[in-house]
Amino acid sequence: MMISEIMKLDGRLLVSFCVLAEELHFGKAATRLSISQPPLSRQIRQLEEWVGTPLFLRSTRSVSLTAAGAVMYEQARRICADMEYMLQTSRQIARGSTGSLSIGITPSAANSPLVESLHAFRRDHPGIQLDLREMDSICMTDALLSRQLDIALMRPIVRSDQIQTTTVYEEPIGLVTRTDHVVGSKTVRLADIVRHPLVGYDESVSPYFAAMLSEVFAGTGVTPNVIQKSRLPSILTLVEAGVGLAIVPQSMARSRADILTWIPIEDHNLQMAKIVLAVEHAAPNPVIHHFVGSLLQKKHRCPTLAQHIH
Repeated sequence: MMISEIMKLDGRLLVSFCVLAEELHFGKAATRLSISQPPLSRQIRQLEEWVGTPLFLRSTRSVSLTAAGAVMYEQARRICADMEYMLQTSRQIARGSTGSLSIGITPSAANSPLVESLHAFRRDHPGIQLDLREMDSICMTDALLSRQLDIALMRPIVRSDQIQTTTVYEEPIGLVTRTDHVVGSKTVRLADIVRHPLVGYDESVSPYFAAMLSEVFAGTGVTPNVIQKSRLPSILTLVEAGVGLAIVPQSMARSRADILTWIPIEDHNLQMAKIVLAVEHAAPNPVIHHFVGSLLQKKHRCPTLAQHIH
């Protein structure tokens, strides 16, 4: 690369050259450039001296491109277009209006309103490419710190002071059963639940829900009959297969509403199941701010302890 020669090239000279090549009239070209004719003539002479050959044939009545000028025009207009695109794209990225965003989402959020929020963001920001990755919450802290993810929609089990979280969705937990094995009617008591086999949570992959299930029965004097442990959404498959009942967030049963029924539990002290938006404090991607702002405008909370989902 002839760096010394390239450094001599002023972008204004290229623009002036391209405009004159299009107009082939010094007066019209000067008007488009918002300058007078003498400065334009000096710029063109300076460019020709730098190139080392005439670029225009001039007469009292006409202006035309030389062979060298015609070749240079084809290249110069591409350079000017590329520079314009470079500036526009760089500014858009700096503003966060274009670019890409890697988002981790926990499988148990697949049927929550957050999915619709992701769709709305994609629709409203067509210049931003979303890379959605389904991932267990226990893996997301490391993924954020290693910059594999820009954002995580996860259960609140973050264990790093380098990551900030905000609750963006919460909903009640309740009992899910097969529709042909409904326990209770509109609600169910813990005393009724412990009479049936229960599918619990594997602490190694679902520590948040495992702790929540323990808290449900803590201090009640009753012990659940947990016969198998798994993770969401596999737990729903086990309930559907008749292995046992399960306590899950309300939205989880929506995808199988023809087979499964979700029933509220009679205990007003039950905590809500939460999903948080997690971002590393020092995350460099400017698109993050657009996404976070959009999602926080639409914080979700399940409005009621609905009756049966089906």
